[in-house]
Order: sequence, then structure tokens, then C-alpha cells
Amino acid sequence: MVIKVGRSSKSIEKLPEDPKSQVRVLTFRTLITGLVCSAVICFWMHYSELVVGTKGHMAFANTSIPFGAFTILLALVSVNMLVRWILPGLAFSKGEILVVYVMTTISTVISSSGGLHLLIPTLTAAHYFANSVNGWGGLFQQYIPTWMAQTNPDALHAFYAGNSPFILDQWTTQIAVWVGFLFVFSGATLCISILLRKQWIENEKLPFPTVALPLELIKDGVPLFRDRLFWMGSAVAFFLGVVNTLHLNIPSFPGINVRCVDIGLYAQVPPWNAIGWTPISFFPFAIAIGYLLSTEVAFSCWFFYLFTKAELVFGAAMRSTSGGGYGSTSVFPYIGYQGAGAFLGLAVLVLWQARGHLKQIFKQAFPHTGDTSNDPDAGTYRWAFIGLAVCMLVMISFAVAAGARGSVAFLLLLVVLCYLIAATRIRAETGNVWPVGPDVDGLSLMQSMLGTRFFSAADLTVLTYVKQAVGTDMRGSCMPHQLDALKMADSAKLDYRKLIVPMMVAVAVGVTISFIIALAIWTHFGALAKTEPWRSLIGNTVFSSLEQQLKMPKPIDWNSIKGVSAGAIITGLLGLFRMRYIWWPFHPVGYAMANTHYMNFTWCPFFVAWLIKVVLIKFGGLKLYKRALPFFFGLFVGDVLHGALFMLVGCFTNLSVYPVNW
Repeated sequence: MVIKVGRSSKSIEKLPEDPKSQVRVLTFRTLITGLVCSAVICFWMHYSELVVGTKGHMAFANTSIPFGAFTILLALVSVNMLVRWILPGLAFSKGEILVVYVMTTISTVISSSGGLHLLIPTLTAAHYFANSVNGWGGLFQQYIPTWMAQTNPDALHAFYAGNSPFILDQWTTQIAVWVGFLFVFSGATLCISILLRKQWIENEKLPFPTVALPLELIKDGVPLFRDRLFWMGSAVAFFLGVVNTLHLNIPSFPGINVRCVDIGLYAQVPPWNAIGWTPISFFPFAIAIGYLLSTEVAFSCWFFYLFTKAELVFGAAMRSTSGGGYGSTSVFPYIGYQGAGAFLGLAVLVLWQARGHLKQIFKQAFPHTGDTSNDPDAGTYRWAFIGLAVCMLVMISFAVAAGARGSVAFLLLLVVLCYLIAATRIRAETGNVWPVGPDVDGLSLMQSMLGTRFFSAADLTVLTYVKQAVGTDMRGSCMPHQLDALKMADSAKLDYRKLIVPMMVAVAVGVTISFIIALAIWTHFGALAKTEPWRSLIGNTVFSSLEQQLKMPKPIDWNSIKGVSAGAIITGLLGLFRMRYIWWPFHPVGYAMANTHYMNFTWCPFFVAWLIKVVLIKFGGLKLYKRALPFFFGLFVGDVLHGALFMLVGCFTNLSVYPVNW
């Protein structure tokens, strides 16, 4: 029995055939341009978020369409139009533009506040903040290999105090080790993406909302630029950004707040006050993404978010207040654990749905003697299966070499990859505005369901580093962007295999450059001196938590098992009902998203977009919906243009920048 997770939505319209673009995809100038653009964005991002961040900033890589990479795409498309008019022979094909965009998305996402901004401070914290009071020296430092973390006193002092030159020799080992690990992990997610590509793109025809706008921009001549509604939408979003930036710098100037206003403050009487923080927001770019969704997906997202609030009120009314030693996450209705269960359940659902496809491509990849396959992708599938196995073996060996048990490392990687498969599926169906993951990360989930006593001190210490590299924040993972890239290649009638090398080069070279840039900025300004404190002190927070885990081991949290089980079962039932009843309006990805932190920011924009779309279709049909689409593309572009322009000005002045996307 095949469980349909969602009904097929209208797929992105394929671009017209362009034989020239099929030839010119992977070229030397494309790789160089992609790496240069990646370096520029990474420097801009690190400086903006680490140094200027205290005055407000644009989040460069933490949205489903990364603002930094999209800014480069806009610039490249605009310049290419001019070059095509003056020197057409030098103009980039749409395939080359796509390669540059994909490379910049991959490298900047891994480098962002969900990636390197979490990893690098973790590499320094264990030895810098150790003292006689916390006792880290005798508690877990002995389980940290010298090649895994920074132990050089001079390098640590320079990192935190600042006003020092960056000395590459002091960091060569850590850069090589962790870029290598990220390269292998990204290789594993790319292999999974290749294995799922045909099922999701060709068989199920998932909509992939976040590729629609980039595909419009790489069309020859960019017809979107000639649409008045597009420029109207851009003007609206840009105007709102300018007004709010002026208000931020000149408080007497009136503002139009589209960010979070907490309506939960108006619920003061128990049990209604249990709804907690309930923000309403009207981010233009989020409304634009919501408009691209099917009405049932958009409805499910905001409906299930409000359902979680009803659960909290019900829990308070039932006086569910004790979470034991695991805190509020372990209090009914176990929202965080429900989210974890929903993600794991969704991963199992989509893999179960793809079981026939996976069995078929495995037979094509490894045929019996004498059998032949006519599928031109058979060789690619073979390397993807082998590559996934090799990458898993390398990552497990990495953890074992550092001192962790192989079984524990395998379990963490399995949970993280299941989370990512679910997050990528959500991305393919909702665009998800901010890449989402459960509130309970993979390692925390294992600790709750198995108890911290199950793990050795070496296990917890080593896996803390691994978690910070790949398992804490889904915003720092490139898997959703890898599958987006494969979808864009399909829609543009390009050979997706020509994107494999650029994506891996973006990790190997682009992330190495970004790593060095981030370290140079931290050592110049000082992590404890002139940089944004949340990122700079995240390592201290992580090891303070590890200290508590080692000093006060905890048993199994049975409430976590209840919550995870409930989340997985509800997800399975939603998928089953959607298969059996065509009228069933509730989508499992909406339920999974609703139990995550970032749905707080997304539910209201999705509600607005859903309402607009329902009204337009009711009174004007699909024709009116499609006609209004350029306006919503414009809303996204206007937000990006405001954020990029004023962020650039803010880097050279004392201007505070209104955050357009967080």
C-alpha cells in the first residue's frame, strides 16, 4: 500500500528548450565566478552578522531563498542583460547563471548562523572558558582530541580578545578537519538527494515553491522585469523597509511594523495564558512564499499552529506542569517532542512511499549478470548508493577516532539525516520561509529517549562537536538547496549531473574561504569585545550544558517517548487519511511545521497568503491567481533589495538596519 503524503500540486512550468544552455553549464569561468561570488557574500555576511549585527541586519542565508545568494543572482542577471546587448558572445547562459546561484546558496548556507557561526565558537570554548569553578579540565577536556578543537593559548586569546592578526598556521588543522567533515556530510545529503530526485520531481511532481522565482529570473530576456505588477510589488516591500529603517534610526519618524507583535500578552488569565508567545507578523517575503503554496498546505500550516496553542491551553487546564528533570519540553502536550516525532514520521512516510522507486533504481544500479538498464541515470544511482555508504562509514570512523562509540555515532547521524529528509520534503511542498527543524535536536532527542546515563563522557563530548557541525540548526544544512538545484535543472531542461561538481566545489573551496574569513573577523574584532554575543558565546552555552549532563546524569524521559510516538502516529494518520479521502484538508507537512519554533513567524503570513489566494481563485479563478503572481514575486524582490542596499550602507556607516527577514 502506498501512502500519499500529499496530492500533486501544479509543478513549476519548464522553461523553453535552449540547446546552447545545455552545452554551457559547467565551465571554468562559471566555477571561478561562483567561488568569487561566494567569497564576497560570505565576507559581507560575516561582517554584517558578527560586527554590524548588534545594530540590526539582514539574515543572509537563513531563509529558504537565501537573501545573499539571491542578491548576487539579481545582480548577475542584470549585468548579463547588459552584456548580452553589448557583447552577446560573452553573456552567461542560463545554465551558467544557475551554477553560480547554486554554488553561492550552498557555500553561504553552510557558512551562516546555522553553520559555521555555531561550529567555530564551539571549537574554541572548551579550553578558553575552562576554570577551577566549572572543572571542565577534569570533566571532559581529556576526551577532546587536539585535532578536533583549538587548544593553542595564543590563538584562543586572539579569537576572544581581538585586535590581533589572523595566523593561518594556528588553525590549519581545525579548518582541514571540519571542512573535510562538512564535505563528507554534504556528499551524503547530495547522494540522498540524487536517489530521491526522480521520485519527488518526476513521479510525485512536488511543487518546489522556492525555485519559481529564480527560474523566472534566468529566463532569456527576463520577461518578469517587463511586468508592471512585479514592480508594484517590489515598490511596496521596498517602501515598507525604508520607512521602518528610518523609524529605527529616527524614532520620531512613523513606522509600519511588519515584524512580530505578541498577541499572547493579552491572555493573562489561566489557562489561556498558557498560549505563551504568539506573534503576528506580515513579512512581505513570507507572504510571497505563502502565495506559491497550494491552499490546503497553507491552510494546514496555520491551522495546526493554532491547534498547538489549543493543546497548550488544554494542558494548562489539566494542570500538566511537571516535566521532571527535562524541563518544559517534557510537559504535556510535549510540543517539542511532537515535532521530533512528526519529522521522523514524515521521513519514514516519504521513504515508504518511495520504496518502489528505490528498489527499482537499486536494481538498475547493481543489475544481475547479463541484465542491462536503459536508464541513463543507472551509473549515477550506482555512485550515489556507494557514495552514501562511504560517507556514512567515514563520518562514523571520524567519531570513533575522536573517542565515541560507533553505534552511538551511527544513531545520531541516522536521526539527523531523517530530520533532513523531512525538512527537505517540507521545503519541497511549502517553501517553509525559514528552513525548519524540530525544537529538539538529534542529540537531545537521543539523550531524552535513552537517558544521559546511557552515554559515556567521551560519547557526549565528541557528539557535541558533531551536533554543532551538522545537527543543531537545519538552517545550516545544504540538503534542501541541493534538491532545489536538481529541480531547477529539470525545469530548465539541463543535465542535473553537471551541477554535482559545482555543489561539491562550493563546499570544499567556498566553505574553506568562508571559514578563514570568519576567523579573521573574529580575531580582529574579538569574540568578547566587538562582535555579536549570541554567536560568539554559543560554544560556552553548549559546554555549560555538557557540564550539567556529566555532573547530573538523567534517566530515560518517558514523556519524550510519549510525545515522539504521538507526533509520529498523527503524521502517519494524516498521510493515510489523505490517501483514502480526497476531500481531506489536513496536510502532514503542516502538522510537522506547526510544532517547530519558526512557525511562530510564519503562521500569520501564510494565513494572509492563504486568504488572498482563496479570494482570488473564488472570484477570478486560476487565471486571476496566475496574473497576480508577479506582484508577489515583486514583494520578495523588494524585501531583498531593501535589505541588501541598507545592509551595505550599514557596513560603512552607523546606520541601524531594519531586519526584513528575522
